[in-house]
Amino acid sequence: MGTARRTILTALVAFVFYSCGKSEGPPAKSGLPLQEEASVTAFTVRLPGSDPETQAVILTQTVYPATREDNAVGAIILVPQDEEIAFTTMHRVTHMPVNAPMLYLSEEGEISGATFAEMKRLKPDGVMPDGRTQVYAVNVPPAEVARIEEELNYKVRTFYEENPIILAEILDRWQAAMKSDHPDEVVISAIDHPDGIKHGMGAMGWNAHMGRGFAWVYKDSVPAATKEILRRRYGDHGSYMYVTGNSDVVSDKVVKELGRFGLVRRVAGPNVYASNTVNAGYKGYGRNFGWGWGWTPRGFGWGIAQAGHNYIFSNAENVLGTIPAAVLGHMGKHGPILLVEQDSLPDAVVNYLEMVKPFPANPQETILNFGWIIGNEEIISRELQLEIDSYLSPFDQKETTSKMTDTTDINSES
Repeated sequence: MGTARRTILTALVAFVFYSCGKSEGPPAKSGLPLQEEASVTAFTVRLPGSDPETQAVILTQTVYPATREDNAVGAIILVPQDEEIAFTTMHRVTHMPVNAPMLYLSEEGEISGATFAEMKRLKPDGVMPDGRTQVYAVNVPPAEVARIEEELNYKVRTFYEENPIILAEILDRWQAAMKSDHPDEVVISAIDHPDGIKHGMGAMGWNAHMGRGFAWVYKDSVPAATKEILRRRYGDHGSYMYVTGNSDVVSDKVVKELGRFGLVRRVAGPNVYASNTVNAGYKGYGRNFGWGWGWTPRGFGWGIAQAGHNYIFSNAENVLGTIPAAVLGHMGKHGPILLVEQDSLPDAVVNYLEMVKPFPANPQETILNFGWIIGNEEIISRELQLEIDSYLSPFDQKETTSKMTDTTDINSES
């Protein structure tokens, strides 16, 4: 590859390192073979994981150089390949002061060689408010926890709870103890709907970025553990709840019951793709508490409706691969998760991208338009990557597409 192209790639990947915390500079090239498999177009980079475990490692290699304290992780999240457990954990653990990416156990419930090597490379600083904890292990077998403690000499906090609804309540208490506060904004997702997680994927990305509350509901009822989460925020104003899913996912009956605990808003569309574009554009804000001076504002949502932003594109069926990608919104150039199909853009995503596409009168914003493509070409096709690139480009879509004939492996030589 020519010098110019390498320079462009370096600039694109460097977007990652201005964030909730602080990371500077690219990872050391040696020892990161998975990251080196990324492929690039003018406005996208593909992180080509073929499975959830590999995808998680590529993400940590991309985001965290781990060469010194200010670009290292605070801790590591380690979870089984369980969608509901991973989704719950990413909502509540990732954000500051923890600053933790997610890694997966193997399908057999063990720490693979690649994941163990990545845990060793990351060298977590430890979370100061939590006694310098370096690994948060959720439903990790005790033998694997012992291996981390003995072979890596990392301090581990374990959570053992198979029920995601109760796990959300446990993590809510743990976070409150660490931060001396219960965030009043609470994301609500449906656990008993087959697309409940998909409708809430974008909101999970927001929580990884901002660290608000999270709770599960059933389509037609509110679990006792969730009511307990909401009671903790009950007061003069109550909770501010954001339901991810339309009435087919979370019934109006449940929304009405949630209203006993505060203000409820649906952040949802007619399908999973639309729910996440609505999430990307939605912004709720206002007073929370205070007087005529020094009042504390509340806010929820990305509120992105113009060019000049980062986006994370992932296949809606790639749930386990998408969840750890939320770290790109936490430690990257913050931006929402948008779900797509394997080889096509759903109408809702097309409409959203047309809204945020750069326009000729304001070209300076185009240098900040950028898309992360999550998964290999069997998960999101090469043709779709090019199409996404064309929407993020400031140039005419037809003209751009005709000129782009190939993606480029960053290791190839011209």
